[in-house]
Amino acid sequence: KRMSKTAQSIKSISPKSDDFLYFSIIFMKAAESSLLDESGNIKKLANGEEAWGHFDSNWKWHGNVPPHRNNNHDIFPESELKIAAKEWVGLPLCRDHESSSVDGIRGIILDTHYDEKYKQIVGLCALDKANYPDLASKVQKGLVRYGSMGTAVETSVCTECGNVAKLATDYCSHVKTRSCHGEINVGL
Repeated sequence: KRMSKTAQSIKSISPKSDDFLYFSIIFMKAAESSLLDESGNIKKLANGEEAWGHFDSNWKWHGNVPPHRNNNHDIFPESELKIAAKEWVGLPLCRDHESSSVDGIRGIILDTHYDEKYKQIVGLCALDKANYPDLASKVQKGLVRYGSMGTAVETSVCTECGNVAKLATDYCSHVKTRSCHGEINVGL
């Protein structure tokens, strides 16, 4: 009875179809994930000390390991990811951040979940395997294991100087030249 009641309240995003490959993928890792080992436990440093780190109220990182950043030097605080995760349900699954045109769409994000243990957002996706068989094959074989959540950001904070930018024209030289550890993204 309980599951029937729950099933009736579920929002239908997309009907199941044989033309789609359904899979989960890691979209974003929180800054705080840098504190964890592969098993989701607090890392031990070479000197035996446990890894630690946190943001203060001005988004300055304090810790003995730097915050996790992605390949674009973007840093996403755990608190921000927890707020934004469900906002991505129903949005398009795009190739290489190509969201300004339907040409970049490859599927849909069916659901998201914030994984507390590993401090990351995991997405459930439906990929159009009929039109993009090469990409679907790479996902099935495990060659593609991570995706990127292209997301709008209200504020960017430089890890080097603390500059707060609302527009790209407000970026400091550290963010522009990528000479800092990264930019902290707030307001996803």
